[in-house]
Amino acid sequence: MSVLSQVCRHTLRSRLLLAKTFAASSVVPRTREVTTTTVAHDHASHFKIERYWAAGMLPIFPAAYFIHGPYMDAALTIALTLHIHWGLFAVMQDYARPILIGESAAKAACASVYVISILLLAGLLHFNYNDVGLTRAFELVFSL
Repeated sequence: MSVLSQVCRHTLRSRLLLAKTFAASSVVPRTREVTTTTVAHDHASHFKIERYWAAGMLPIFPAAYFIHGPYMDAALTIALTLHIHWGLFAVMQDYARPILIGESAAKAACASVYVISILLLAGLLHFNYNDVGLTRAFELVFSL
């Protein structure tokens, strides 16, 4: 018998022994229960929604140049406000972390993003209903 065949037999025998050991251990019932944790925020799907929203905004801008009216003004206002809110909130999450500026300052920064977004929405809606509207304003700016 050659040395190579002895090594092969030894390797095969040890693998079979390991396989039997692992097969026997899988029969033993678990003594501990497995608990699953739920994630409060799904950042991956939120990022996808932001990208789809940004891609969906692309046809709104050329359409807003040709279509004027309260519905287009409202669509443009909502799209811009939500897009700006997500952008500001992402900046605050990156640069205003509690470990960097403290817990209370981070909460204040997060609250300021919501205040800015609400004020932006209120200002744009006020401009749309009490003035010429966003689409007509852009047309007037580009006609200069």
